Amino acid sequence: MKIDAFRLKSLPIAFSVAIGALALNSAAQQPAAHSMQGGGQMSNVDAHAATIHRLYEECLNQGRTDLLPELVTANVVNHTGSNEQRGLAAFEQGMQQVRAMYPDRHFTVDDVLANGDKGAARWTMVATNTVPILGVAPTGRQLTNHGVVFYRFEGVKIAEVWIQVDQLGVLRQIGVQIPGLPAKAGAER
Repeated sequence: MKIDAFRLKSLPIAFSVAIGALALNSAAQQPAAHSMQGGGQMSNVDAHAATIHRLYEECLNQGRTDLLPELVTANVVNHTGSNEQRGLAAFEQGMQQVRAMYPDRHFTVDDVLANGDKGAARWTMVATNTVPILGVAPTGRQLTNHGVVFYRFEGVKIAEVWIQVDQLGVLRQIGVQIPGLPAKAGAER
Protein backbone atom coordinates (compact mmCIF):
# COMPACT_ATOMS: atom_id res chain seq x y z
CA MET A 1 0.00 0.00 0.00
CA LYS A 2 1.27 3.49 -0.83
CA ILE A 3 0.52 6.54 1.26
CA ASP A 4 0.78 10.21 0.38
CA ALA A 5 2.18 12.98 2.55
CA PHE A 6 -1.28 14.36 3.40
CA ARG A 7 -2.47 11.05 4.85
CA LEU A 8 0.80 10.68 6.71
CA LYS A 9 0.23 14.05 8.42
CA SER A 10 -3.22 12.94 9.50
CA LEU A 11 -2.00 9.94 11.47
CA PRO A 12 -4.61 9.49 14.20
CA ILE A 13 -4.02 11.63 17.23
CA ALA A 14 -4.49 8.54 19.36
CA PHE A 15 -1.30 7.15 17.86
CA SER A 16 0.76 10.27 18.50
CA VAL A 17 -0.64 11.00 21.94
CA ALA A 18 -0.83 7.43 23.04
CA ILE A 19 2.59 6.34 22.04
CA GLY A 20 4.23 9.47 23.27
CA ALA A 21 2.09 9.67 26.32
CA LEU A 22 5.12 8.63 28.27
CA ALA A 23 7.29 5.52 28.54
CA LEU A 24 10.00 4.45 30.89
CA ASN A 25 11.80 1.57 32.47
CA SER A 26 10.14 -0.84 34.83
CA ALA A 27 10.66 -0.26 38.51
CA ALA A 28 13.12 -3.14 38.51
CA GLN A 29 15.30 -1.26 36.06
CA GLN A 30 15.27 2.00 38.02
CA PRO A 31 18.45 2.99 39.80
CA ALA A 32 18.61 1.32 43.21
CA ALA A 33 19.34 4.53 45.07
CA HIS A 34 18.71 8.21 44.49
CA SER A 35 21.16 10.81 45.67
CA MET A 36 19.85 12.69 48.65
CA GLN A 37 20.23 16.33 49.53
CA GLY A 38 20.47 17.94 52.90
CA GLY A 39 17.87 16.43 55.26
CA GLY A 40 17.61 13.12 53.42
CA GLN A 41 15.20 14.42 50.79
CA MET A 42 15.39 13.40 47.17
CA SER A 43 16.76 16.09 44.84
CA ASN A 44 14.42 17.58 42.23
CA VAL A 45 16.41 15.85 39.49
CA ASP A 46 15.97 12.46 41.16
CA ALA A 47 12.31 13.19 41.91
CA HIS A 48 11.73 14.09 38.25
CA ALA A 49 13.36 10.85 37.07
CA ALA A 50 11.25 8.89 39.57
CA THR A 51 8.07 10.62 38.33
CA ILE A 52 8.90 9.69 34.74
CA HIS A 53 9.57 6.06 35.73
CA ARG A 54 6.28 5.82 37.65
CA LEU A 55 4.36 7.35 34.76
CA TYR A 56 5.59 4.73 32.33
CA GLU A 57 5.66 1.66 34.51
CA GLU A 58 2.57 2.23 36.62
CA CYS A 59 0.37 4.28 34.28
CA LEU A 60 1.29 3.11 30.77
CA ASN A 61 2.42 -0.48 31.36
CA GLN A 62 0.08 -1.34 34.25
CA GLY A 63 -2.83 0.90 33.21
CA ARG A 64 -2.97 2.75 36.57
CA THR A 65 -4.29 6.06 35.22
CA ASP A 66 -5.78 6.71 38.69
CA LEU A 67 -2.22 7.68 39.70
CA LEU A 68 -1.97 10.50 37.13
CA PRO A 69 -2.97 13.30 39.58
CA GLU A 70 0.12 12.40 41.66
CA LEU A 71 2.43 12.65 38.63
CA VAL A 72 0.97 15.27 36.26
CA THR A 73 -0.32 18.81 36.85
CA ALA A 74 -4.04 19.49 36.37
CA ASN A 75 -3.26 21.81 33.45
CA VAL A 76 -0.61 19.63 31.76
CA VAL A 77 0.09 20.51 28.11
CA ASN A 78 0.88 17.66 25.72
CA HIS A 79 2.54 18.88 22.50
CA THR A 80 2.32 16.26 19.72
CA GLY A 81 3.58 17.79 16.52
CA SER A 82 0.92 20.14 15.20
CA ASN A 83 -1.55 19.06 17.90
CA GLU A 84 -1.78 20.18 21.49
CA GLN A 85 -3.87 18.71 24.30
CA ARG A 86 -4.43 20.56 27.56
CA GLY A 87 -5.49 19.27 30.93
CA LEU A 88 -5.35 16.07 32.92
CA ALA A 89 -8.51 14.63 31.33
CA ALA A 90 -7.07 14.97 27.81
CA PHE A 91 -3.77 13.47 28.98
CA GLU A 92 -5.58 10.48 30.51
CA GLN A 93 -7.68 10.07 27.37
CA GLY A 94 -4.47 9.85 25.32
CA MET A 95 -3.22 7.06 27.56
CA GLN A 96 -6.54 5.22 27.26
CA GLN A 97 -6.32 5.51 23.47
CA VAL A 98 -2.87 3.92 23.58
CA ARG A 99 -4.26 1.07 25.68
CA ALA A 100 -7.13 0.57 23.22
CA MET A 101 -4.84 0.71 20.20
CA TYR A 102 -2.21 -1.59 21.73
CA PRO A 103 -3.75 -3.67 24.56
CA ASP A 104 -0.56 -5.71 25.08
CA ARG A 105 1.87 -2.78 24.82
CA HIS A 106 5.00 -2.68 26.92
CA PHE A 107 7.28 0.33 27.21
CA THR A 108 10.93 0.03 28.14
CA VAL A 109 12.82 3.15 29.03
CA ASP A 110 16.17 3.10 27.32
CA ASP A 111 17.46 6.39 28.78
CA VAL A 112 16.24 9.03 31.24
CA LEU A 113 17.88 12.40 31.74
CA ALA A 114 16.86 15.15 34.16
CA ASN A 115 18.31 18.60 34.76
CA GLY A 116 16.66 21.47 36.60
CA ASP A 117 12.97 21.59 35.71
CA LYS A 118 13.48 19.53 32.51
CA GLY A 119 13.62 15.82 31.80
CA ALA A 120 13.85 13.51 28.79
CA ALA A 121 13.25 9.85 28.05
CA ARG A 122 14.13 7.63 25.10
CA TRP A 123 11.92 4.56 24.95
CA THR A 124 11.01 1.42 23.03
CA MET A 125 7.47 0.07 22.85
CA VAL A 126 6.59 -3.46 21.75
CA ALA A 127 2.95 -4.28 20.96
CA THR A 128 0.77 -6.35 18.66
CA ASN A 129 -0.98 -4.61 15.73
CA THR A 130 -4.64 -5.50 16.44
CA VAL A 131 -6.46 -2.41 15.10
CA PRO A 132 -6.35 -0.58 11.76
CA ILE A 133 -3.77 2.19 11.37
CA LEU A 134 -4.53 4.78 8.66
CA GLY A 135 -7.01 2.38 7.13
CA VAL A 136 -4.50 -0.49 6.94
CA ALA A 137 -6.00 -3.69 8.33
CA PRO A 138 -4.36 -5.14 11.45
CA THR A 139 -1.49 -7.50 10.69
CA GLY A 140 -1.60 -9.38 14.00
CA ARG A 141 2.17 -9.02 14.10
CA GLN A 142 4.33 -7.60 16.83
CA LEU A 143 5.48 -4.02 16.21
CA THR A 144 8.41 -2.20 17.73
CA ASN A 145 8.31 1.56 18.05
CA HIS A 146 10.78 4.11 19.38
CA GLY A 147 10.26 7.59 20.75
CA VAL A 148 11.84 10.49 22.58
CA VAL A 149 9.84 12.58 25.03
CA PHE A 150 10.87 15.85 26.67
CA TYR A 151 9.25 17.07 29.90
CA ARG A 152 8.97 20.28 31.89
CA PHE A 153 8.18 19.98 35.58
CA GLU A 154 6.41 22.18 38.11
CA GLY A 155 7.61 20.92 41.46
CA VAL A 156 7.73 17.15 41.06
CA LYS A 157 4.82 16.94 38.59
CA ILE A 158 4.98 16.90 34.81
CA ALA A 159 3.58 20.17 33.40
CA GLU A 160 4.49 19.92 29.69
CA VAL A 161 5.31 17.09 27.31
CA TRP A 162 6.89 17.18 23.81
CA ILE A 163 6.76 13.91 21.88
CA GLN A 164 8.68 12.60 18.86
CA VAL A 165 7.69 9.11 17.70
CA ASP A 166 8.97 6.97 14.82
CA GLN A 167 5.65 6.91 12.95
CA LEU A 168 7.29 6.00 9.64
CA GLY A 169 8.85 2.95 11.24
CA VAL A 170 5.44 1.70 12.38
CA LEU A 171 3.88 2.37 8.98
CA ARG A 172 6.65 0.42 7.28
CA GLN A 173 6.16 -2.49 9.72
CA ILE A 174 2.48 -2.76 8.74
CA GLY A 175 3.35 -2.81 5.05
CA VAL A 176 2.80 0.80 3.98
CA GLN A 177 5.05 1.76 1.05
CA ILE A 178 6.54 5.18 1.79
CA PRO A 179 7.41 7.13 -1.38
CA GLY A 180 11.18 7.34 -1.79
CA LEU A 181 11.98 4.56 0.70
CA PRO A 182 12.69 0.92 -0.14
CA ALA A 183 10.08 -1.61 0.97
CA LYS A 184 10.68 -2.90 4.51
CA ALA A 185 11.84 -6.52 4.52
CA GLY A 186 9.30 -8.81 6.19
CA ALA A 187 6.46 -6.28 5.93
CA GLU A 188 4.71 -8.10 3.08
CA ARG A 189 1.07 -8.77 3.77
